[in-house]
Amino acid sequence: MKFKKLALAAAVAALPATGFSMEAMEDSALSGVTGQDGISIGLNTELSAELRIHDADGFTDPAGVATNDRTDSAALIFQDFAITAIGGGAAQIDLEIDAGTDAGNDPTLNINVDLANGIDVNMGDLDVADSGRTTASAISAGWTVGTTTGTGGNRVDSVISLGSLTLGAGTSLNIQLGNEAQGDMIAIDTTISNGISISGFAINDANSGGGLTQDVSIVDNGGTDLTVSTGINVDADSLNIGLSGIGNGGGMDVRLANFNIGDGTGGNVGDIELVGLQLTGSLEISGH
Repeated sequence: MKFKKLALAAAVAALPATGFSMEAMEDSALSGVTGQDGISIGLNTELSAELRIHDADGFTDPAGVATNDRTDSAALIFQDFAITAIGGGAAQIDLEIDAGTDAGNDPTLNINVDLANGIDVNMGDLDVADSGRTTASAISAGWTVGTTTGTGGNRVDSVISLGSLTLGAGTSLNIQLGNEAQGDMIAIDTTISNGISISGFAINDANSGGGLTQDVSIVDNGGTDLTVSTGINVDADSLNIGLSGIGNGGGMDVRLANFNIGDGTGGNVGDIELVGLQLTGSLEISGH
């Protein structure tokens, strides 16, 4: 499957197609206010879109059963993707953009991104459908997906309900391109107020009618916020996200509330908690 993805990159890429207010100051004005040159941009936006990822060559069955191969193209469709302020309305995203060199004349582009008031990311439902794209498609052709659900249809809705992700006020990250003096392309050193919460997450069994549903919360071990100090980089064949800097010295607490197995009409299994979870290494995302 030949795609690489990062939710933040998709959101930033979609911003030009949305309505937002943008305020930029010229160098002469900015230097008079802050004492340094650079560009400040304030994005005040409410973003909504349907995100589609086309897998142009499908897959062969991992167990080697030829009748289970699916080698024609298909698409992953994220329905109702949206970014708003916490609780709704326009989100405030502030960017500070600067360029500089050191004594060795190594140039760096520095972009600081600050979510001053926090954001809600509605990740919606994940559907899978037939795709008109192929490995031979021109850039202008084949951007269609299946729309027929039910028996014999070319689309299955809501195989996963991704729910809504909340990033609290004060979340920030720093991007460096060119010579990365900070050691990472994207450095995240921040405290997310009230941690990360995902409401309404579900994995659905389309054939049998049931599913696994829960609300998820991730906070520092024994705390109420989430400390994140990690880096994100792109190497020759993958996107790498460091895991060891997530949580405080005691790790993190991962809580699954209202965990339910079935169609939602029966009782909950209960609430599940992983206390002091500590991770090392990195998460790698790549095509294949």
